[in-house]
Amino acid sequence: MPPLINPDYFWPIATLGLLAPTLWFLTLLFGVYWFLRGDKAWWLSGITLLLGLEMMSAAFALPGGAGPAGDEKIRVATLNGHGFREEATAAGTKKHDFAIQFIDSLQVDILCLQEFQTGKSGDQLAQAIQSQTPLKYAFRNSEGRLALFSRYPLSNGKTNYFQNRVNGYLYADVTAPTGSIRVFVVHLQTNGISTLATEVARERNLQEKKTWQKVKTMFGRYGRSNRTRTHQAEEILQAVQSSSLPVVVCGDFNDVPTSYLYRLFRAELQDAQSVASWGLGTTFPGLIPGLRIDYILPQTAFQVADYKRINCSFSDHRAIRAILSPRLNQ
Repeated sequence: MPPLINPDYFWPIATLGLLAPTLWFLTLLFGVYWFLRGDKAWWLSGITLLLGLEMMSAAFALPGGAGPAGDEKIRVATLNGHGFREEATAAGTKKHDFAIQFIDSLQVDILCLQEFQTGKSGDQLAQAIQSQTPLKYAFRNSEGRLALFSRYPLSNGKTNYFQNRVNGYLYADVTAPTGSIRVFVVHLQTNGISTLATEVARERNLQEKKTWQKVKTMFGRYGRSNRTRTHQAEEILQAVQSSSLPVVVCGDFNDVPTSYLYRLFRAELQDAQSVASWGLGTTFPGLIPGLRIDYILPQTAFQVADYKRINCSFSDHRAIRAILSPRLNQ
């Protein structure tokens, strides 16, 4: 149900999408329990599971969809760097070394970053990436938090931030050996619920009125921000549709595969995780289980040959990496 209803019309339904994997699993457990007891109520669970099967197929990928990597391939990664906070740096490590070492270990041709550093610190980090890794080309606004780095030349870059310098999108054309492509770096509206979720989990007192007030506030924020993200997604998809080059969209969408927003993007693009991996593919480990909010979404002009999640010590997100090959018949 949540993927079918525009949150502009009824935003509370979006909160069900956030909890869908957990609710589906609980329904499965109750169905098994009632079946073993010989209770006919298991039919209710069965019908509910079938109705939610399409939604869960988006949330839980099955193996076997990846294609072989051709001779021509391009490796793409995206990461919300969480400001590249330096408290994660080991004693004696030079400034930015922790980030450079991690980025170099990704072994990619294109790197999309969100929550990049700004100002002088951001300029220094960008210069370090360009000088100490194979990613010699960059496109970014020094006052914004999005950045695109590439092994290959970049051109025709454009940046558009929404109400702040954190959430927005940029794109540039990459002149790769596989052919020119357009890469989008995206960071959609933040939910702002992590602190509240931590407080609720820490208090663990569901009999307290203030606890339920926090839960209500948390889901209200998610639902309203979902509506904002939908408008942002529609603008980005217009830019995708107007591109004359094959497109790859990467970034932190702050929303799950069981959302209306995800359905909008999947109408135009593939999901590298769904094609070339399996399971829930959590990218934001936290109190809410199974949160996958970071994506690599190539157009069908690409074959997805591989997809991986990579733990990152200085970020609350995991990096994700995909290997893409141009389809021979495209």
